[in-house]
Amino acid sequence: MKITKRLEYIANLVDEGKSVIDIGTDHGLVPLYLAKNEISKDILATDISKKSLQKLEDKLDENLKKIIKTQVCDGLDKVEVKENQVAIIAGMGAVSIIEILNKNIEKVRRLDYVICEGNIGNEKLRKFLNENNFYIDKDFLIKDGRKHYDIIRFKNGKDRKLSLGEIYFGKFIYQDFNPLLMKRIDQIYKKNLKFKENIEKFSENKEGLDLIEERLKAIEEVKNYEDKRYS
Repeated sequence: MKITKRLEYIANLVDEGKSVIDIGTDHGLVPLYLAKNEISKDILATDISKKSLQKLEDKLDENLKKIIKTQVCDGLDKVEVKENQVAIIAGMGAVSIIEILNKNIEKVRRLDYVICEGNIGNEKLRKFLNENNFYIDKDFLIKDGRKHYDIIRFKNGKDRKLSLGEIYFGKFIYQDFNPLLMKRIDQIYKKNLKFKENIEKFSENKEGLDLIEERLKAIEEVKNYEDKRYS
């Protein structure tokens, strides 16, 4: 079964034999991949949309029905967490992911780990995890087509305090060199310098300037480290 590079990276972070909850499954491509590749034999696909789940249910033959169950619910509401279970939350903004985690945080702590792919605002997610005693064990950037995606895996447990650069661009940026990340950082840096210049010159409303300056500070931290690495 072929799926996008993004979804394949996410699915391949699941250890074989784990029970899986796919939260906000949409068309259920990740559950189908996990089942057909025999990575998991116990999958719960959830979504707030009954129509989305119906699209998945229509693809299930008798064998897949034994592996993949569906449930209409919001996040982990109505879901009973069990041993040897992990969760996937992908394809939504970091703020939505945080809301899902925070609403049922004790259930989240009982999971073996959670795999997240937020399509915007991942610095908010890392900050939330760092401040709420979750340990990030995987954190990397990929490019699929023309878009970049941050993929984060975490579990219950205290982590070290992340620097501003790590909050914005990943826990392991100073351990694992990623040329894709540096290229992306250069693009973000130029774009935010332009935003700052335009706000300062043309806007009476300075709202958002603090956030831009924080992002620039995070980029400068990473750039300074890279300069020292190769000096």
